[in-house]
Amino acid sequence: MHNDADVIVAGAGPAGTMAAFELARGGADVLILEKSGFPRYKVCGGGLTRKIVDEIPFDITPVIEREIFSVQFSYRYTNQFTRTSPEVLIFCTMREDLDLFLLNQAIASGARILFNEHITDLHQEKEGVRIHTRNGSFKSRVVIGVDGASSVVANRCGLRKYLMPGMAWEAEMDAKAEDLQQFGNTVFLDWGTFPGGYGWIFPKRDHFSVGVGGPASLSRHLKQYNQHFIESSGIRFTGIRSMKSWPIPVKSRKGDFHSGLVLVAGDAAGLTDPLTGEGISYAIRSGSLAGHAVLSFLQGSSNSLANYSEAINQGMMPEILEARHVKAIFNAVPGTIHKAVQKKDRVWRAFGKILKGERTYLDIKRGFGKWKFLWGAACWLSGLIYQYRVRGFRG
Repeated sequence: MHNDADVIVAGAGPAGTMAAFELARGGADVLILEKSGFPRYKVCGGGLTRKIVDEIPFDITPVIEREIFSVQFSYRYTNQFTRTSPEVLIFCTMREDLDLFLLNQAIASGARILFNEHITDLHQEKEGVRIHTRNGSFKSRVVIGVDGASSVVANRCGLRKYLMPGMAWEAEMDAKAEDLQQFGNTVFLDWGTFPGGYGWIFPKRDHFSVGVGGPASLSRHLKQYNQHFIESSGIRFTGIRSMKSWPIPVKSRKGDFHSGLVLVAGDAAGLTDPLTGEGISYAIRSGSLAGHAVLSFLQGSSNSLANYSEAINQGMMPEILEARHVKAIFNAVPGTIHKAVQKKDRVWRAFGKILKGERTYLDIKRGFGKWKFLWGAACWLSGLIYQYRVRGFRG
C-alpha cells in the first residue's frame, strides 16, 4: 500500500468513515489512518435517532441491537415514571459494531485503511499536507481530522478554539435475564441530581450501558453519581464488564472548522450536543459534509474549503448553540420540567419528537409563540442559576 492519497482521513469513527465513504464513492483516493485496531471498544451510549438512521445512505439494521419505545424518568433518583411512544424513539447499538460496519462500507466503496497509526504531527506544505505517525509519514492534498476529543490534527492547526469541556463515565453491565427482557425497550433517564448533567441506562442485546455526564469541573463526582444511579435504578445488575471515563468537547460559538487544506469534524470539531452529550448524529452529518466539501474542492468546483466551515456554521452550529440555552433552562428548573413531562401529554410528545430527531431545540423557542421575546432573558437568568449550582455542588 502506498503512503500518498488524495485525502487522508485521520480517524475511523463515524465522522471519518462517513467522510471516507462519500469521497471514495465519488472517485477520490482515500486513506484512513486509525490509531487503534478494529474492532475496538468505544465508550458511548450508542443511541441513534430515526432521523440520523434515515440519513445514512445504506441500511445499518445489522448493528441495531434494540428499539426503544419507552423512557423511565427519575428526578434525583426518585419520583420515577414511565412514558411510552407508539413509534420507535431511539435505536441502540454498540459503538464497536457500528464503527466497524461503517468502516466496511467505506472500504467497500474503495477507501484504504491503515490501523495502529498514531498521528504525532502534521505540516501544511505548498502542494498538500504531510502527516507524521509513530510509524512513518504520509502525504495528501487534503486532510480531514476526525481523531476524537483530543485531536492532534485540530491542535496542530489551531482549530481547538471555543470549546467547553465536559466529562462522562460509562459502565457496560450484565444483569438478570428477566430484567433485560423487561426493560429491553426502555431507556432510563435521571435528571436534577447533578448540576449540568444527567444519567442514562441504554439496553443492549445482552447487557446494559449505564452512564452519567456533566461539566468537567465536577468530574471528580461523576463516578460516585454513576454508582448511586446504578443502585437506584431497580435493575438487578450482576457484574461490570468495563467502566471508563471520556471527555466531551462542545463548541461554544461559531468559528473556523478548516485551516488551509485541513478540516475537522465530529468530536475533533467539538460538534456535540451540550445538553445530552450525544455526538454520533453530529459526527455522521459533519463527516458527510466534509466528504462532499473536499470532493468539490478536488474536482475544482470550489477553490477552498471555506464552504465547509460555512456549512457547519449555518447548518449545525445554530442547533448546538440553542441546545446550550435549553440546557441552562433545564438545569435551572429540572423539577418543573420533570413534572411537565409526567403530567402534560403535549410536553411529552414534544420531548419524544426531539428524541426521534423530528424536532430541534430551535423549535422550543418557536413554541413560546408571542412570549418568545423573553427567551433570551430567560436563558441568561437560567445560565446564572446553573453556574451558581455548579460552583456550589459538593456531591
